[in-house]
Amino acid sequence: MNSTTKKNRKPGPGRGGKREGAGRKSPDGITLADTVQIAARVTPEQRGRFLKLGGSAWLRWIIDREFDKGK
Repeated sequence: MNSTTKKNRKPGPGRGGKREGAGRKSPDGITLADTVQIAARVTPEQRGRFLKLGGSAWLRWIIDREFDKGK
């Protein structure tokens, strides 16, 4: 494509860029607006185990399960 063609191009139908609701959805339906970010230091092996267990969705489930035990 030469520079003349680029100059004469019309804007596309609004594709690309940051959009509300775009991107991969969480397996448990939790949205980014519903969460806060935390950080933990783990070994590379532990990171792999964490991801195999389900990552953030698994961690939220474990936390909820532990706090709901006393009810």
